[in-house]
Amino acid sequence: MLDKRYQIFISTSGREMQPERMILAQTLVGMGFFSWGLEQRTPLSTALARRQIDDCDYVIMLLGSQYGEQSVSGVGYMHLEYIYAVTKQKPIIVFMHDEPAARDSSLHDQKPELREKFSEFRKSLQHDVDQVFTYRSLRDLEMAVRLNMPQMLERYPVSGWVRPQNTQLLHDEIDQLKTKIEQLETEVGKREVDPFLSLPKVSMHEFFAFEYRMHAYQDGNFKELKIQKKLTWAQLLGILGSMFVHPTPEEYFSKCINDYLNDTGLEDARLEMPRAHAIARSQINIRALHSIKMQMRQNDWIIQSGRDDRQRMLWQLTSKGQKLLESNLLNKSQVSEQKSWH
Repeated sequence: MLDKRYQIFISTSGREMQPERMILAQTLVGMGFFSWGLEQRTPLSTALARRQIDDCDYVIMLLGSQYGEQSVSGVGYMHLEYIYAVTKQKPIIVFMHDEPAARDSSLHDQKPELREKFSEFRKSLQHDVDQVFTYRSLRDLEMAVRLNMPQMLERYPVSGWVRPQNTQLLHDEIDQLKTKIEQLETEVGKREVDPFLSLPKVSMHEFFAFEYRMHAYQDGNFKELKIQKKLTWAQLLGILGSMFVHPTPEEYFSKCINDYLNDTGLEDARLEMPRAHAIARSQINIRALHSIKMQMRQNDWIIQSGRDDRQRMLWQLTSKGQKLLESNLLNKSQVSEQKSWH
């Protein structure tokens, strides 16, 4: 067995979480993890935080009772770090205080608008993140970390870090894992029941409803909006298809759709903010993104096609998906549906 270590990025609201942060960091180190993160943020530190998230294996969001320091856009630095981690498809685990209102008043945001942002952000984490755990005391936090981090490694396995002198062992384990993967893929291919097969197939003209978030700008002010949107499966295949003609990393699902929403979302924003002049940071709900991927797989439009040299899962259009993408039926369906939305 290799002596692996994992890098954890810790995101907190700020200095008021220092006791919790210390307990968390000490517990992680005692369990063999490396931890890092930024306690004091500035516009200049955002690039460093993103670089650390890029290089980490897991992200921990540690939420108390404050929204925390804000960037120039009005979005909290912790919130921005969460959004960035989601776009990079990093495994996220949240530890939040069970009863924020019961904490000392000095640990709360003083401005009503910040308290509202905190409440919205907390609800967002509870809704969108699968691994959310609560604590009431520092001891509770330590026990929650000790109990749940090992499960995180099992549910979301990553490559981790191995000492250089163990590289031969690493090569041996890679060969063993390749053999095991081939065996598992063969077994999966023979199974009669696959979780995604329970999905009914959809037709090109059917709508898929989903939620996404965006930053909208109006009269010099910024606001984060939650948008409910519908697209046909023909439109979704049109948005994603050209990117997956050749084997492409899984992360490009979110990139393609979010780029599309950034390009077309101003009209959606104006339904709520009529004088909105710009939008940014469009982000589809992560569960909706997973549903799109699984439904397109169920319809035999896309298929997994191995992994690249960085061990990222690759996806590619099937011949059926390719034909639909190139067909007049798809083009006509997209045009007619787009007209119906204008």
